Formats: sequence, C-alpha cells, structure tokens
Amino acid sequence: MHAKVKPKRLPKRSPPSPRRSPLARAALSRQRFTRMYAALSAANEAIARATSPNELYQQMCDAAVSAGKFSATSVQAGSEWLAFAAGAGRGLNATRELRLCADPNRPEGRGLIGSAIHTQSPSICNNFDANPNISFWSDTRRQTGANSGAALPVRCGENVIGAIAFYALEYDAFDREIVELLERMCANVSFALENFKRLAERERAEDALRASEENYRAILENMYEGYFEVDLAGNYTLINGAMCRILGCTRDELIGMNYRDYTADEETRKRIYALYNEIYRKRSTNAPAQLTEWSFKRKDGTLGVWQTSVQLIVDKSGKQKGFRGVVRDVTDRRRAEEVLRESEARFRALTELSSDWYWELDANIRFARIEGRADVVNSAMLSRSLGKHPWNLGLEVDGGWETHRKLLKSRQPFRDFLHHRSLPDGNRCYYTASGEPMFDAAGHFAGYRGVARDVTSQVLAEQRIQYMATHDGLTELPNRPMFSQMLSHAIESARRYRRRFAVLFIDLDRFKYINDTFGHEAGDILLQEMAKRLTRTLRASDIIARFGGDEFVVLLPEIKDATESAGVAKKILDALIQPMHVADQECRVTASIGISTFPDDAQDEQSLMKNADMAMYLAKSEGKNNYQFYSQEIRTEARERLILENSLRRALEENELFLHYQPKIDLETGAITGVEALLRWHNPELGVVSPAKFIPLAEETGLIVPIGRWVLRTACAQGAAWQRQGLPHIPIAVNLSARQFSDENLLTEITAALVDSGMSPALLELEITEGMVMQNPDRTVQKLDRIREMGMRLAIDDFGTGYSSLAHLKRFPIDTLKVDRSFISEIPHDAEDVAITGAIIAMGKSLDLIVVAEGVETQAQMDFLREHQCDQMQGYFFSKPVGAEQLATLVHGHNPSFDAATWPAYSPPCGASDKKCK
Repeated sequence: MHAKVKPKRLPKRSPPSPRRSPLARAALSRQRFTRMYAALSAANEAIARATSPNELYQQMCDAAVSAGKFSATSVQAGSEWLAFAAGAGRGLNATRELRLCADPNRPEGRGLIGSAIHTQSPSICNNFDANPNISFWSDTRRQTGANSGAALPVRCGENVIGAIAFYALEYDAFDREIVELLERMCANVSFALENFKRLAERERAEDALRASEENYRAILENMYEGYFEVDLAGNYTLINGAMCRILGCTRDELIGMNYRDYTADEETRKRIYALYNEIYRKRSTNAPAQLTEWSFKRKDGTLGVWQTSVQLIVDKSGKQKGFRGVVRDVTDRRRAEEVLRESEARFRALTELSSDWYWELDANIRFARIEGRADVVNSAMLSRSLGKHPWNLGLEVDGGWETHRKLLKSRQPFRDFLHHRSLPDGNRCYYTASGEPMFDAAGHFAGYRGVARDVTSQVLAEQRIQYMATHDGLTELPNRPMFSQMLSHAIESARRYRRRFAVLFIDLDRFKYINDTFGHEAGDILLQEMAKRLTRTLRASDIIARFGGDEFVVLLPEIKDATESAGVAKKILDALIQPMHVADQECRVTASIGISTFPDDAQDEQSLMKNADMAMYLAKSEGKNNYQFYSQEIRTEARERLILENSLRRALEENELFLHYQPKIDLETGAITGVEALLRWHNPELGVVSPAKFIPLAEETGLIVPIGRWVLRTACAQGAAWQRQGLPHIPIAVNLSARQFSDENLLTEITAALVDSGMSPALLELEITEGMVMQNPDRTVQKLDRIREMGMRLAIDDFGTGYSSLAHLKRFPIDTLKVDRSFISEIPHDAEDVAITGAIIAMGKSLDLIVVAEGVETQAQMDFLREHQCDQMQGYFFSKPVGAEQLATLVHGHNPSFDAATWPAYSPPCGASDKKCK
C-alpha cells in the first residue's frame, strides 16, 4: 500500500477589497496615476540610456516596479512559444520559468500575455479570482502575490514581437487612465525597438559596406591586371598594386600622374586622347572600349605594351567624373608572339629553302599537317595525304608495312625510313622519313612529327654505284670483281656436279694502235661494238666480262670437251674480225684468245685465269687472230718471260744496256748526214737479247720510260763526245716511245740531257711514230711546237703504217719523214709497194720535208730511191748499227760516193725482223 499523502495547503486568498467611497477611489486612482507617470518617466529615461532591446526591457521592468509600484513585471518575446526576455519584482524566478504561447487553443495561450499577443491589443484582468484562466498559473500568482494584471503587445514596426505584463497586489489596479499610460509606455518601447532595428540594419549595412570595400580592395590588390581611375584630365586618382608593378613606380608617385607621362610616343598619346574623348562623348557606362595596342614607358625608361579596357565614371547626378579601366601588361606575350612569328618564319623559310618537307601525324596516325617548298608540297599532295594513313597512299615498303606499323604503335622514334611509290611508267620514286612521337602536357600520345625527302636521285645513284662497282662503265659488262665471284661460284658448282667449264681470255690485237691513231673516243666506240658482238655470239648462259683496256674474259659454264670451247673461240674470232667504221675509216679488229679448262688445267680461280692469260700471250706470239689452249709448255715460256722481265728491271742498275748507231746516207752526195741511236741489251746469263723481245716487254711493263730517259741522256753525251773528238757535227736521232712522249716531264728531261751533256739542240732529232701524233692532235701540236722552239728537229718514224693524210701532216712542225721498211723490202718487185713508196716520197717532197727510207738492203732499192729523188736512206746496204767507236772510225774513213766497194764491210740483212734489228 502506498502511504497516504497529505494534500498541499494553498495560501489563504486575500479577500476582495472592500467597497470604497468615491472620494477614496479617486484619491487612490490619483495616487496610482502619479506612480505610473513616474514609471513612464523612468521608462523613457531607460529608453534613452538603453543600447539594446534586452537592456531596454530590463530597465523598463525595473522602472515599473520601483517607480510604478507594481508587484512584478516581465517581458516575454516571440510569436508562437514565448521566451523570457526581462523581469523584475516578486516571483521573478517563477515568471522566468513560465511556459507561454500565443495560441488561444492551448492553456498556455489563454492568459493575459497570450491574449495580448494573438489579439494584438491590451489584455486586462482586475480580479484574478474571477478569471478561471488564471488558475493555470496559480503557483506563479502565489509567488508574485498579484491579484490584478495587464499585458500589452510589443510591436516593432507592423509586427508584434512579444508582450509586457504588469502585476499589482491590489484588485482593480488597472483603470482606463493607467492602461493608456501603459500603452504610451509600450509605444515608446516600440519606437525604441524600431530605432534599435534601424541602427542594427544600418550597422549591418555599414559592416557589409566595409566588407564589400575590403573585398573590393583585396580584389584590386590581388588582381594580376592593373586597375586605375583617372579624372577627366587623365590624372590618376586610384590605382592598385599591379599598376605600380607594371609602371615600376610607387603609389605616391603614380597618384596625380597624367597619362602623357608614361606613354611611349606622341602617336600613342593621340590614340589615347581619341579613345577617352569617344567614350566621353558617348556618355555610356555600359560597354567598355578595348584598346589592343598601347605602348607605355616604365620608370626605368624601358618600353612595354599593354591592353586596356576603359569605362566612363558617372556620379549619382549623372555627371561625368572620370574614367576607370583595367590594364594587362602583354609585353612578354607580344615578345613571345614575335619570337614565335620569327620562329615560324624561320621554319617556313627553312622548308622553302630545303628539299625536305615537314609532316605531322595525329594520334590515329593520320596525316594532319604537311608543309614544304611549293614545288615539293603541292595541292595535289595535300589533298591526297591529309587525313589518311601513310600505308593508304600507295606507298610501298620492301618487306611490307607491318614492321613499321609495330614501331609506330610502340611510340618509338625512327630515322631514314625508306619507302617508294611506283610510277605509271614502271619507275619508282624513293622517299625517306625520320620522325619522333609527340606528347601533350599531360603526357598523352598526340601523334608523330618529322621530316621527309625525295631521295630518288640518291637511291638511283647508289644503285648505279653498286652497278658500276660490279660492271664495266663503258660496255656495261661484268667487271673483274664480279667475274671473280661468278668464277668462284662456277668452280663450286662444277665440283658439286662433276662438270667441266672453260675460261677464254680475249685480247684485241693492235687496239692500242687504233686507240692512239683515232683517239680514245673512237677506241671506246670500238670496245662497245666488240662487247655487243661477243654478247650476240655467245649463249645467254655464258658470262662475258671486261677486265679493262682491250681485255675480255668469257666463262663457258658447262662444256663436254675441248672441241666445244674451240668452236666457241672460232665463232668469237669470226664475229670480231667483221669490218666496222671508226672515225670514218673502215677497219678490222682481230683478237688473240687463250683457253684454260676446269678441272684439267687448274682447279682454283687464280690458276685458271693465269693459265688462260698465258695461253693468250702464246696466241699473240703465234701471229695473233688465233686461239691457243693452255699447256705445260706455255708455262715454261711464261716463266722465261718472267725471268726476262726481272732481268730487264735490273738492266739499268747493272749497266747492261748500251747504244748502237746506224748512219744515214744522203742519196744525192753519198755523205753521212746523221745517225740513229738504237738500244741494245747484253745480259750475263741470257747473252745478247734481241730488241724484238725486250722492247715490247719494256713498253708493256712501263720500263720504257726510265729506259727512254737513259737513251736520251746517253745519246746526247755521246754526241758531245764526238764533237770533242773533232768529228763533223752529225745529228743524232733518238726514238721516243708513246709513254715517254705523253710524259709531262719530257721537255724538262730533254733540257737536262742537253745542258748536262753540252750538246747543241740543233744536233738532236726526236723521232715519234705516226700513231703518236694522231692520238691527240691538238695537244701534240702544242708539244711539238715547244720542241721546235727549243731548236731540235722532229721526224715521223715508220710513216705509211698509220692513217695520216696530207691534211694531217700539214698541221705538225715536222722536218723529216721516214718511210717504213715494210714498203722498202719488196722494192722493185712488188708493184703496190713501189706505188706506195713513190707516193710517200712525192707527198713528203710536196710538204718540203726530208724523206728518209729505212731498211735499204740492196742496190736495186737504192737505185729506186735515188730515181724517185728520196733524200736519205739507212740500212744494212751501207752499214749495220755499230758501236760509238766504230761509228767514229766509219765517219773518219768514209769517202762520199755510191761505190759500194768503198763502203764498210757488208753485213747480211736481218730479213723479216729487220725493223727490230735496225
């Protein structure tokens, strides 16, 4: 069971005030009215002193209790549920804890305060005992001791923001006059609240303005662009820090500065004035005017460029006050743009000057840009290429595009990538390209860029060079290195399949003579014709090569026996000997062919070629225009030839060479008119070697040049010695070889020989062959003129065997014409030789030349020559070549006559080899 709770005992309620007399009530009313006036005055003073609504509420409550003698007062603020704002008097804690609202449908909203708020008018109760709604706050009533009360709404502007409650101990404390005073008090409070509100709003506006001003200035000071304001005269009135930085001045220096003080030139000042004037006349504050180029001058004197936008400033009355604007320093950007333009101009100039062209591929490997010289990159090329993959342009790559596409996919650079395009005529255009990948700022692949060029000429040149490295440039036949490779492969194949093949070494006969006579151009034509004849004669499987000069080599890759190779050799000889025209002259060319076979004659490349070469020399020694097979005997002869060559190389050093001299006889007087120096060789092991053997070898090996130099110096020395011995001044004739005559040092060597010996140039006669003067006529004339100017005589030896004509001879400063011994040997029996010799003598006489006949060996020949008025003769009929001492004796004892009995002992003629014997 619960304990029985004793009910709380309520305080005894005061009895209602007794009925007072009218005088008493009037006196009490005046007393209350006086107190209210005092309270109103105190409240007004509080309103004047209060600095906030809460302070005003509290001071008003204090005045109402102290001056108005109310038992309690409080202020509740709010529009729905109310909050305690201020209070004074008895039961303050109770009034602070009151739960009130403005909703009349709730008990908390049916009291005086709630009614005053929701009715927005005073709520008066002079007897709480008679008001049942007051019982809800019985505890608060008991603590305040109030028996009557009044609540008045508090307004701020048009809105009710709360209520003020006044409580009195006595009943009927609130009559009409008191309520009016309370209303006046509340009106003053409302007025004060409105002032507080306006003050707060003004403070908020000022705070917002200050914040806006601070933000405005912060924005201005943090702007990268410069901000300025100027008056109508153009003087700065406001600037930000950026303007100071741009102009290099302090803020104090800039304020008041005119735009004319920092502009670069008068032209800029005029533009600025025109701009400001235009803005002023339009009186528009909306759209700013843009000035793209404005040159300015910094404090340090350096020039810059800025961009600015300018706007008109107008005050509230619409009066123009000045201008404001934003400035951006674009000096660096303009400089960068200029550098970029210059760079672009240089790039375009380079592309215009270069044969290369610049290209770019996008990230999808399609052409996005192609630039180059107009004759390289044309509109057709651009339309064909832009937007397409390289492999879709008809370009081809040896081996296909796959490898290059993989390289592009891996984003790798490449250099000298070769590709080509096939032309309608079957030819190709070749190109090379070099490129590198491009990446954007984020590192993403953006494509490729690079250069390309047309390398058709280079590729064709390289192909031509490669071709020329393996082929003869004149005949386009394989050359020696290529033939060597083919021969090596033929040897390997023949060994593998047990086959036989043959090598034919071909040397054209007397080609040097034709080349010297008609010139190198004619010789080249002849070689080309010989190459064509060989190609037409042989099978397609046969290999023909030119080794240089007049040497050709043929490889017959498969033969049955020697008879087959002999048949091929015969066909070659027959084809080559066919007549052809060279320099408007018909000539026939023969050849000497040497044959060696695999494996019979040799089993390696070097031996096969050497054996064929030796067989070819045998064919030449057998009279030319034939072929010979290699044999052991040929090797023996070749060995002997090698020994002869080695011995000849030592002949000069060992003093084995010497000269013989053959006299020339005047056919009119019989006197000795001169001698010809003839070379002889005596070797301790070989004995006397015939000039027919060693002179051709000397010419072939080039030894003829130093030997000829020795002959020239020895003959001059001997001539000087004869003069010192008292012999008549007899001219000495010295033969010059073709190589010696073409030597650039010839004139120097002749001069040295004459100076060293002391012999007169008038006693030296130089003999050159007919072919030598025809080799290079213009150059020959110049050299012969130099020799004549030096005082020497000139003779053409072996005349009649070449192709000289009267017209040719007239060009050369020749003194003597020597008729070749081949025409003299058959006189007077051979009618043709008789006719030719007579014609030569007549031609020489017509040109006022001395005509000398060589190889005179019989009385009949001498009589023929005298009859045809030939000037001189030399030969065995008078004297063979003799030594220097014998010649001196012969000259001393010679009796000029034509009685052969008085001449020196007769020596038999040399016969067929008389030319080389002399």
